[in-house]
Amino acid sequence: MQYALQVSNVREQFYTRRGTYKALNGVDLLLLEQGEVFGLAGESGCGKTTLGLTIIGLLPRNAAITGGEVILDGRNLVETLREYALANSSNFKPSRNEKILKKLNKELTGIRGKRISMVFQDPMTSLNPVLRVGYQVAETMVVHAPKSLAQRRLSRLRVTRSDLESIIKILKASGDEKSIISYVEEKKLQGIEEQILNVWRRKDLGEAKKEKLILSLHVEEINGIDRRILESIERTGTAPQWTRMIPFFRQSVKRLLFMEGYRRSAELLSILEVPYAEKVVMSYPHELSGGMRQRVVIAIALANDPKIIILDEPTSALDVTVQAQILDLVRHLKEKLNISFIFISHDLSVLSEVCDRIGIMYAGRIVEVAPTDEIFNNPLHPYTKLLIAAVPTLEGQEVKGIGGTVPDMRQPPTGCMFHPRCPYVMETCSKNEPQLLEAGENHQVACFLYPEVHKS
Repeated sequence: MQYALQVSNVREQFYTRRGTYKALNGVDLLLLEQGEVFGLAGESGCGKTTLGLTIIGLLPRNAAITGGEVILDGRNLVETLREYALANSSNFKPSRNEKILKKLNKELTGIRGKRISMVFQDPMTSLNPVLRVGYQVAETMVVHAPKSLAQRRLSRLRVTRSDLESIIKILKASGDEKSIISYVEEKKLQGIEEQILNVWRRKDLGEAKKEKLILSLHVEEINGIDRRILESIERTGTAPQWTRMIPFFRQSVKRLLFMEGYRRSAELLSILEVPYAEKVVMSYPHELSGGMRQRVVIAIALANDPKIIILDEPTSALDVTVQAQILDLVRHLKEKLNISFIFISHDLSVLSEVCDRIGIMYAGRIVEVAPTDEIFNNPLHPYTKLLIAAVPTLEGQEVKGIGGTVPDMRQPPTGCMFHPRCPYVMETCSKNEPQLLEAGENHQVACFLYPEVHKS
């Protein structure tokens, strides 16, 4: 089994004027499998978004990681922050922690946005209102993948109209994409096949328009200096040294990369089923609907083919029909691109549609993890049972609220943090902290109700 991410025993707290807020209290995500959609559910304030931001390393200056690991590609992403917090637990200074965060941000430049991305809750606040959509999608590729953009541009210089006509004939005759890849390899035209197939797969275009777009790939000319710049970027990933000394050439590099970035942006949006993508990339965020903006944010997250995408309440601001489209999109991306998702939501009905497994979170801890069907058909933790009972159903069953209030994490309850609200509370619950242990095949629970799982 190939694993994409490991999160174990993560503890995090925030130093505030009103006290120390214990946000994460030993979170175990166990192992996130490659190509898996892992759902994270719980009430507002339970730490879902904080966990997502911790995994990707976007933390405020008053945040202290006091334990645990976030392992991606064999590297602990929170090690630097944890070492400082543990060494200065009695004399924590946000100003000193801010310097460490800046250092961490530099270290994560090659990881964040490239290996792991995040889609935030409100797409309108995630997008810059004064920049065109295409620019914002292209920007992440220009920063992280200039070599890929240069290869795409140069591949169109190497293809001939005759080659493109032959490819169209193959597509019209059989529609066999493997034949196209074989033809490209035979002609040594690598880099053009993805662009051709992305046009051919589009659902918003008729066959004549698709053919016209494919044939247009070979007509783009380029001058000698621009070609030298792109060939250098294709070989080394960077522009020639002389382009950095003269402002005109620095602008030429930026222009060349962003032109290709706009084209790739349109391809990404068309993959995400945005109609007339070439027009959308020239639009501003306020000109788009909520669903379209959410697709743009997802396109930014997808731009560099990341290994993991964290979705933070991606459907909460959308109406039910657009919600369904976004969920279909997540399913499609999982199957086609084998990306792992962490899907954060307070809505269990949304998670049930797309997730392979669901983790239930309460007061900064995961209290139950199981496959989606198992969570709904055989919930074990009292909190899970109450959450499911609070979901409205078409059968008109009575919706039951959860008694009590979310605990104040500056002074959290001792033992099991859910015990003040639990209808099954026992004496041991207020004194001891239950551990997340196996309760069945792929099913873990942290509760003293199951003595065979956890002996008090």
